[in-house]
Amino acid sequence: MPKFLQAVLILSGMIIGAGMFGIPFSFARAGFWLGTAELVVLAGATLLIHTLYGEVVLKTGEYHRLPGYVAVYLGDRAKILARASAIFGLSGTLLAYVILGAVFLNAIFKNVWGGPGELGWAVAIMIAGAGVNLFPLKREALLNGILTALLIGFIIVLIFLLFPGASLENIGGWDVKNIFLPYGILLFALSGGAVVPEVVTLLGKDRTRVRGAIFLGTLMPAVLYFFFALAVVGVAGAGVSSEAISSLLPFVGDRVVLLGSVIGFLAVFTSFIVLNSNFQAMLTLDFGFRPSRAWAAVSLIPPLLYFFGFQNFIVVIGAVGALGVGVDMALLIAVYHKIQKIAGIVSARSYLWKFLLYTMIAAGAVYALYDSMAYRFF
Repeated sequence: MPKFLQAVLILSGMIIGAGMFGIPFSFARAGFWLGTAELVVLAGATLLIHTLYGEVVLKTGEYHRLPGYVAVYLGDRAKILARASAIFGLSGTLLAYVILGAVFLNAIFKNVWGGPGELGWAVAIMIAGAGVNLFPLKREALLNGILTALLIGFIIVLIFLLFPGASLENIGGWDVKNIFLPYGILLFALSGGAVVPEVVTLLGKDRTRVRGAIFLGTLMPAVLYFFFALAVVGVAGAGVSSEAISSLLPFVGDRVVLLGSVIGFLAVFTSFIVLNSNFQAMLTLDFGFRPSRAWAAVSLIPPLLYFFGFQNFIVVIGAVGALGVGVDMALLIAVYHKIQKIAGIVSARSYLWKFLLYTMIAAGAVYALYDSMAYRFF
């Protein structure tokens, strides 16, 4: 497989995961076209951030994850924030994968074999993920690329199976009260910056190829998300469930729902393995953990959070998107701004787009904090 295609699929594979299945629910609540407008805006913002991250990696000699780059350019105080955000975001993302993976496995096996229920499947996923990542993955880029290509193909098949049952009456409307609901979910679903250093490493210092891979790798999932949401909301309307698939049963039958659950689990588990590996690499490179301690820490965090009661999929991905991804975006903008200042190329126009992005990030973070506290305490 050509390296450029591998790079595109690495980024797309990191992006396409659990978040995709929360998008139809948020679009149905906020109004499909309002959700679509937010998808367009946030896809553009995410593409910009991923591109900036690529530039940071290209312009820096040392190899790091985000907290390492923040330490190099912004100092120790910012490094503390970057580390806290990285741990929060990666931990929450792994937790979301466990929650949703358990839902899909339960849906796959409950009619054939009763199985252990969602709790048992969650434990199984955590054990399997820890087992796979106990050993270094060989040819990870190639394996991830093949799985991602299969996943995209399966999702396209599911969309085509759903479209004949879709109705235009289910698509439309604007509910301004829920305007922020898709925000965190979409940021979560679109973010794949954790593997941008891998994209640069794979393609070398060829800026044109790196930018091209980031462009395609970021926008392909966004287009796929739109058609997936269109198909699911078109079929289920306001009755879309939080993970999208189970609400399709009355409309398309067992086989399509089973296919959707298999696709969902494949999307979740492949991303779970890759992100687990990246989390361990971050702890090793930027925190100074020994590999065995990094593996133990990453393996223990999801079960601790899960058994502490954080099991609401929509709340988890909304908080991780708005807070974790939002802070990471803000830090990346600051790092890129510092690089521009060092090079002496800061312009008034650059201050404007940075201010607009900071305003969006701050508004989304305030909403996410309010929503998370309301869920936990009221």
